Amino acid sequence: MAFKTPLADQMRPTKLEQMVGQQDLLKTGQPLRQIIDKTVNIPLILWGPPGTGKTSLARIIAKKYKYPFVSFNASTDNKAQLTQSIDTYPYQSFVLLIDEIHRMNKTLQDFLLPYLENGHIMLIGSTTENPIMSIVPAIRSRCQIFEFKPLGTEDITKTLKRATDEIFKLKEDQIEADSLKLIAISSGGDLRIALNILETIHAINPDKITVKDVKRFAKQQHFSYDKKATKHYDYLSAYSDSMAGSDTDAALYYLTVLLKNNDLPSVVRRLREIPYTYIGLANPQQATQIVIAANQAEKIGMPKAKYPLMFATMLMCLSPKSGSFDQTWELLDKDTEHPNLHPMPKGLRDAHYKHSEEITGGGLFTSPFAQPFQIASQNYMPEGFTGKRYYYPKNNDSEKKFGEQYLKLHKFIYHEDYKK
Repeated sequence: MAFKTPLADQMRPTKLEQMVGQQDLLKTGQPLRQIIDKTVNIPLILWGPPGTGKTSLARIIAKKYKYPFVSFNASTDNKAQLTQSIDTYPYQSFVLLIDEIHRMNKTLQDFLLPYLENGHIMLIGSTTENPIMSIVPAIRSRCQIFEFKPLGTEDITKTLKRATDEIFKLKEDQIEADSLKLIAISSGGDLRIALNILETIHAINPDKITVKDVKRFAKQQHFSYDKKATKHYDYLSAYSDSMAGSDTDAALYYLTVLLKNNDLPSVVRRLREIPYTYIGLANPQQATQIVIAANQAEKIGMPKAKYPLMFATMLMCLSPKSGSFDQTWELLDKDTEHPNLHPMPKGLRDAHYKHSEEITGGGLFTSPFAQPFQIASQNYMPEGFTGKRYYYPKNNDSEKKFGEQYLKLHKFIYHEDYKK
């Protein structure tokens, strides 16, 4: 019995006009469309989620250019297979689709470079990871990079409708209202997943596409991602930024996505760090509570860890924010680029070795503990920075109190008005 071609392959577009989505790249006048229309032989990297048309476009480009098409998987294929492809087309340019190009090893990269330079190979790299982070400069610098976005519900629904009409030959009364749209929504922007769901449902019940069947099978398509991939960092970033922006609901949403993808460790690490970054002196006690809750979640583990993590996330959102540490660090970072140009006062040098006082003057400072209030009025700053300020309190109740104390101490130590 002959193998049946999967529905996703039957529906694969063969020309640009059949591509769904990616119109920001493919409509007339856009840079990628101009490259294709003018048959420019230049290496391309197409990056974005699965099921968004990257492989289909590579095949369309090969057809448009009248080039042979060779597919290569960087995870499983080897140099011998690549050499065989080159030997097959020794005097002709061909399209080489490298799937998962972010996994290509250095030996293959070095081997490919001359063929990219002379135009023998028109490389089209396909990846789900950000190429800036995952592809080495030697390859990346020779390629034009284009980002593919998840497909919209409307585009996927239209393709599903075309499949039911042209492939399954179903009539209107055999498709329940909203069933195709529900499949599209469940696919998460991945057309291949949507077509797989439709194919499964039709195989079980060839006479009817029902909402009940869609709900039953679509729920198996769990959202997931590789924790080393770009999407992982996107969700972590969205989680952190939502807390920085004090949006409790958004932060809880992204927290749930991360936890449902078994990413408890990343959440815990983030909650140990960001209270000091975003809250800081605006609410020191609450910052401590958040870190304690994160530590407790790590000890408990899932599923119960979600409760201390929700607690910590909500405290992060509801607390007043500061951000003064970032501002302070920027000033410090600039002034410490060349510390040798700003010698410290001699009295601050190490005094724990023999003859230190004679050699460096170490230990000659006035002891603050021998002074009233245990504060000595003397310069501690390096040469050129005497009396300089790095900390500027933010406008919240807690930090105002810290700021008042900070400024009193600054004025007492340096006998001068507050420096800007």
